Amino acid sequence: MKLSAYHFILVTGAVLAVLSGCYYDNKEELHPELLLSGNCDTTVVIKYSTDIQPILNNSCGANNSCHGSSSTSGIPLNAYNDTRSVAVTGKLWSAIVWDGNASQMPQGSSSQINDCYQAKIRKWIDEGAPDN
Repeated sequence: MKLSAYHFILVTGAVLAVLSGCYYDNKEELHPELLLSGNCDTTVVIKYSTDIQPILNNSCGANNSCHGSSSTSGIPLNAYNDTRSVAVTGKLWSAIVWDGNASQMPQGSSSQINDCYQAKIRKWIDEGAPDN
């Protein structure tokens, strides 16, 4: 069976359309462990702006889809005041460690965020969730 030029173009176009479909996840959101620089030092001061916000942006979709300012989750984590309010109630920690007191996050994941991220978030919360 011989394909005409029209059929060849149609089939090629369909294949390209399927292969180039929309995909909004970024590498850091899919693999947040890539942000770690090989060390997990929690003896230093954990800062919201340089430690916590990047973790939330890349693990919780705060910079993209799930918990951004226009999210449908109702729990924005892209700004300090919003994040702090969820942290001081214990809901942020419960969601991260899957203790049953909040929905497990990241939603639909088969594993929790890594131990280093958990340690940094725990320390930040224990220190009063400062805006530093």
